[in-house]
Amino acid sequence: MSDDQVAEIKSKIDIVSIIGERIDLKKAGRNYKAPCPFHGEKTPSFMVSPELQIFKCFGCGEAGDVFNFLEKFEGMDFPEALKYLADRVGVKLQKTNFGQSTDRERLIEVNSQALKFYSYLLLEHPVGKKALEYLVKDRGLKPDIIKEFQLGFSPENSYSLKKFLIDKKKFLPSDIERAGIGIVRGGNIYDRFNGRIIFPLFDHRGNPIGFAGRVLPWDKRETGKYINSPETPIYHKSHVLYALNITRSFIKKKKVAIIVEGELDAISSYQAGIKNVVAIKGSALTEEQIRLLSRFAPKFILALDADMAGDAASRRGLTIASNAGIEVKVAKLSNFKDPDEAARNDLAGYKKDLIGAEGSWDYLTNSIFSRFDSSTGSGKAKISKELIPILSEIGDKIVQAHYANIVARRLEVPLNAVTDELDKSKKADVLPNVLTKQEPEAVRDRKVLLEEDLISMAFRQDPKILLSDSVSSLISSPINVRILEEYNKFSSSHKDFNLSEFANSMPKELFDGFAKMVMSENKREDVGSDLFKKEFDLVQKELKILSTKENLKLLAHEMRSLEESGDKERLLSAQQKFGKLAKKLSGYTESDGGGIILKEPD
Repeated sequence: MSDDQVAEIKSKIDIVSIIGERIDLKKAGRNYKAPCPFHGEKTPSFMVSPELQIFKCFGCGEAGDVFNFLEKFEGMDFPEALKYLADRVGVKLQKTNFGQSTDRERLIEVNSQALKFYSYLLLEHPVGKKALEYLVKDRGLKPDIIKEFQLGFSPENSYSLKKFLIDKKKFLPSDIERAGIGIVRGGNIYDRFNGRIIFPLFDHRGNPIGFAGRVLPWDKRETGKYINSPETPIYHKSHVLYALNITRSFIKKKKVAIIVEGELDAISSYQAGIKNVVAIKGSALTEEQIRLLSRFAPKFILALDADMAGDAASRRGLTIASNAGIEVKVAKLSNFKDPDEAARNDLAGYKKDLIGAEGSWDYLTNSIFSRFDSSTGSGKAKISKELIPILSEIGDKIVQAHYANIVARRLEVPLNAVTDELDKSKKADVLPNVLTKQEPEAVRDRKVLLEEDLISMAFRQDPKILLSDSVSSLISSPINVRILEEYNKFSSSHKDFNLSEFANSMPKELFDGFAKMVMSENKREDVGSDLFKKEFDLVQKELKILSTKENLKLLAHEMRSLEESGDKERLLSAQQKFGKLAKKLSGYTESDGGGIILKEPD
């Protein structure tokens, strides 16, 4: 892969269209803006520049080009992003050193071939006939649904897997083991999922990354009902949401994600018409799953088998999601043990249970109260022991106060008894806000911000302004001085100014700072020339004030030193300079109703 091809793809791709397909962008002057997809926020601070072909969030600091966005938002690695974009613009990639595919590509290809093998055996080979009958007759799955979810069957004999993947497809035994499909023992390879129905596991973009296997009812082996792929370079259990590759568009349309526990729970729900569904492994939502799913829906409804209030990991997931600004509800199934049975036997009742789901804090509170006798001292103590740590983790203090009132009333104790316990409660660890960057950008010096404002205004209107001594003399921070130097060089060798061309000609270490200045949302961006001059003069004036104040401080320090040393001649000279600067400052700071006058002092 040559650098020329990367540059060609970047020149043909429009970052606004790529990002706009994934989040809702609004025009904002020369740029586009949206709430940042990488951290929770109410006021949009995520900007996309069609001129520079980059994105920048002024809240969490995430920034980069179209490749960086796809890597961050979609979880692609660089080769994946490159191929995706090349296909979009019709560039045929030249594969240097091909035959050396990336490790990820290799493992995905192993899984793809294994998926075809398992699916063929279930749907077309006699060895899978009994398993197919079980899925259709006993579990009520339609053939079209089985094909859509690409279910399969693994025979009890591992020889056929070896024959297909190694002898025919020429994969190495180590490839199959590293993909989590086979276990190598000496010269043999054993199918990890032998004798099981196969549920392929995909990432949200549809790449096969692993498998789950379920034993059949007649299997008398002493083994777990379900087994999953082990952790591999491409499969991480905590990151995966089963069926999201199929259901993401329905979730996005409904703006609600129904979360169930097992593969058959998701498939049966989907078949019954509840298509905005995903499955997790177990009852605990992970941070990574919350972050991924929140991109498609602002509301989650959990319909899980287990009592989440009695499980610390499950409670933690509910708390993280709620504190991330997601509306989280919990549905309790009235008549069936799991969504699979409910979807197949009482769809109307299942839907009613989903519609009647409780808010997560109500669910946790009610569940804990239901397990203990709140009329006894020991019961109150047990309720307090479980509930106080939960209430202490509620990020919104108003919501926390609401539930403190509810708990006090139901326990029949004074409110301050509950609030005192909340005050005493110390969390063992700090719950992460998975949608918020934990280290915001440092607050920078006021003078540096004004310099950036001045440069940004100039590049939006007329960068030639920066060539004048009266303006360039106001710029003193190292990075801004270097940007002016780069502009001087560029303007001397280019007749016409092109913002993107100039930005791409800059050294990498200057590009980010320059992009930040140019992309920052500025209300002065589209003003007329007269108003622009007024605003530009105001910024210049404030920079002059700050510079003058700095010089006065230096002179004051110098005068103290001269007084101590007894050097009267130099002291007099310093005092005269101080007086002139003080008079100049007084002229700058005469009020004009906005804090800075427009008239230059005589």
